Amino acid sequence: ESGEEGGRRVRQRVGAAPHDAPPSNAAVWAMDVAAAAAVLRAHVSVSRVAAAACKRLANLCMEVQNRQLAAGADAVEAIVAAMQAHPQVAGVQEDGCGALANVCSGDDGAGRARSQSAADAGAIEAVVAAMQAHPQVAGVQEDGCGALANVCSGDDAAGRARRQRAADAGAIEAVVAAMQAH
Repeated sequence: ESGEEGGRRVRQRVGAAPHDAPPSNAAVWAMDVAAAAAVLRAHVSVSRVAAAACKRLANLCMEVQNRQLAAGADAVEAIVAAMQAHPQVAGVQEDGCGALANVCSGDDGAGRARSQSAADAGAIEAVVAAMQAHPQVAGVQEDGCGALANVCSGDDAAGRARRQRAADAGAIEAVVAAMQAH
């Protein structure tokens, strides 16, 4: 579209501005937790960016201090949204499962709260769906099992409820199938 300004024609931008372009993988790899979560939310529809951001979050959240930062940046919800947006992209599923496993790691109160937040965001169902959609991809199966183990941890009532939710979602069958296939 165009308009007029001071007697001359002016082009108006249609669509995303250049600064809205998805970042490169190298740029994602340089991001901190908050930036990686933000870029994942902003570009969830771009599978390359979704995979890179999930992988970055998985790596960052290997460090204990970053797990709570990820929870505060709503990374879990962004990871689940990415997995739901790209169910047939094994890389997004594997990296999403790995990120969920690491964010939800920890037996303390904060770790259990992150696990509950993940369950509330649909992580259990997303992980089971990933494992069912990619039965021959060892990385999806391995990281999926890790994510389920961490999200479902806890010996309190909430932990038991998460385990029951996982069973209801088909997690037991998915884990058995992963063990048989790999």
